[in-house]
This record gives sequence, C-alpha cells and structure tokens, in this order.
Amino acid sequence: MRLTSVYATTSFHLIMEFNNKEYRLLNVKQFLKDDKGLLEEVRDDIDMFRTAMVDNVAGTVAWENGVDFQPEHLYSESVNIDHIFGNEGGEEHEGY
Repeated sequence: MRLTSVYATTSFHLIMEFNNKEYRLLNVKQFLKDDKGLLEEVRDDIDMFRTAMVDNVAGTVAWENGVDFQPEHLYSESVNIDHIFGNEGGEEHEGY
C-alpha cells in the first residue's frame, strides 16, 4: 500500500489518495490527540501541518519536521471519502 497524493486542509484533515485509487480522510487532531513533541507540532501548528507532502520513496505522507507514518496505519485510521458522502464503501470513524 502506497500513498500517491495528499492534501492538508485548514481544519487539520488529510485527504489522501492511495495506489488502489481510493480516497480517504484522516482527522489529524483526533489521530494525534495524545501525542507530544514533533507529533504535537503537526497536530497543533497549522503552518507545519500544511507542509504535508508525499514521500515518493516511502509512499507515505511526511512533514518538514521529519514526521511520517506507515501508509497502512494512515489507511486503517482514516475513513473512505465515499462513506462521508453516503456512497458504498468505507467504515465509520468518530471525529469526521
């Protein structure tokens, strides 16, 4: 599983496209709610959060401060965008 594109919103959500052509949404405030240090910086600093980019070598999202995550973890903690719009697919997650 690889991430192929990412967009960081101003509400601390990531819109991610995976190599299976599935789009998923991750609420980063919820995902990192108890984390400190560099993870806290990604969660609380909108300027740092908006530096999110695809690391093409690792196939995941990375930030300027060096934080990154396994793409499988991002996938399992996010929700299928089709689910949000009431279409088939995706499981429910809190915080969206």
